[in-house]
Parts: sequence; structure tokens; C-alpha cells
Amino acid sequence: MKKAGITNHFRITILSLSLLACILPAGCADLQAVREFAKTSAATADYRQIVTDYIESPVRQQRYLPDNRAVQLDSIAKKRAAQRKLLEGSQIVLVEYMSSLGDLAADELPNVDSEIEALGKSLEKAGFAGDADAAINKETASAAGRIAMVLTRAVLDHWRQDRVKTIIRDTDDNVQAVVAGLREIVLKDFNASLDIEAEAVRMYFEAPIASAESRHDTDAVPPLARILMLEHLDRIKERRERLDAYAQVLDKIGKGHAELFRNVDNLEDKALKERLKKYAKDLQTLYKAIKEFS
Repeated sequence: MKKAGITNHFRITILSLSLLACILPAGCADLQAVREFAKTSAATADYRQIVTDYIESPVRQQRYLPDNRAVQLDSIAKKRAAQRKLLEGSQIVLVEYMSSLGDLAADELPNVDSEIEALGKSLEKAGFAGDADAAINKETASAAGRIAMVLTRAVLDHWRQDRVKTIIRDTDDNVQAVVAGLREIVLKDFNASLDIEAEAVRMYFEAPIASAESRHDTDAVPPLARILMLEHLDRIKERRERLDAYAQVLDKIGKGHAELFRNVDNLEDKALKERLKKYAKDLQTLYKAIKEFS
């Protein structure tokens, strides 16, 4: 009887191990590098201050420009206010997607904002988010909307780690469109706005400097005006440095996701893991740089 009990126990153990062996490859792969890259990308991409700076630039310019420019600046301000939802919405979707990819890599349910479906629908109809993405024909907002629809599906269907390959395949084209479009907007539209703002500052301060110099009154006004002008220009320079760092963030996210797509059937590859870790480390460095400029 004792021998039979041991035999039965042995058979049960073997059966349990066999079942476990069937489950583990699908649900418990070692995707820590994927998770680290995705979560770091989400944290670094979540920087909406640059959008706020862009939206508020026409308001700041009103301090420096003559009253006859007020109508023009008001028109620009209204146009940019309408862009806010598209720009921030595209950022939000990118952040939610990368965070959800990290969840799936860890075999967790994706934790997605409850408003993502509604946001996705409004973005998908919008098309371009700025002038620069239209110039390169990247419909940033619409691409973000399509990513949001995939996220909605992932939540409703309770996706886990076994759907990591699916979500990477289904979203890569749109991820590349979002990061390329946002990057172009940041580098061109946002920087062009800072160029205009810097010129407004120079014109505002250079006028009293020139007036004082024409009267040979250089003891007080010109030095003080120059100091104030340089302080204002330094703040604009810091905003520009943040834009450059954020553009690099978007570039790293795009390249890292492209690596995942190219190696989607071999996500546990050692060389891929090392490349993903390098992207995550680079993103952490850029994140620190952005915080230093803030």
C-alpha cells in the first residue's frame, strides 16, 4: 500500500510539472528588459510642460510687443489653445501605451486611464496635431487615436503577457507615426515659437538701450536693460534645451519600439535585452536633464 501511495504521488507530481511546463512559456517569459524600457519610456514621455509653454507663448509675447499686435497674438493664442487637446492627448496615449506594454511584459493586466477610449475616438478623427507633422505627412493625433483603440481592446479582453507580441505588432506603425510627428512639432513648431518670442524680447529691450545711448545716458538704463534682456533670453534658452532633450526622448522611444517590432518573435534574446537596457539608461539620463532645466 505504501508503495502504491508513493507511485500515485509521483504520478501527480509529474502531471503537475507537465501542466506547469505548458503554462510557463506562454505566461512567464523573462521580459524584464522589455518592462524596464517600456516603463522608463512612459515616465520620460510624460512631460506636458513643453505643450503648456508653447500654448502660453503668445500671451508672454504681449508683454513685449506693441498694442497693435494684440489682435494677431489673440488669434494665435486661440489656435494653439485648440491644439492643446491634440498635443497633450497624443502624449497621454503614448505614455499610457508604453506603461501598458510594461504591464503586459510583467504578466500584469494593463492599467489604462478610463477615459482612453473617448480620447482615442476624438484623436482618431483629428488628423495632424501641428504644422510640422503635416509637413512630413505624419498624422500624429490620428495615429495616437488608433493606439488608444488597441489599448481599449487590451483592457476589455484582459490581455496579459501572452499578448505582448500582438500589441507590439498592432501598434508599431502608429507608435512610429506618433513619435516622429511629435518630435517634428517639438523641433520645428515649438522652436519657431521660441524664435519669435526671443525676437520680441530683444526688440523690447533694445529700444530703450538705443534711446539712452543716443542721449549719451549710459549710466543706468542700458546696463539694467541688458541684464533684464539677458535674463529673459536665458529662460527662453532653457525652454529650448528642454525641447531638444524631449525630442531625443521621442527618438529613443521610437528606436526602442522598432527594435521590439523587428525582434518580436525573439523578445528574450540576450542582445536585444542589452540594447533595451541601453535605451532605458539613455532615457533616464535625458529625464534628469529635463528636470534640471525645469
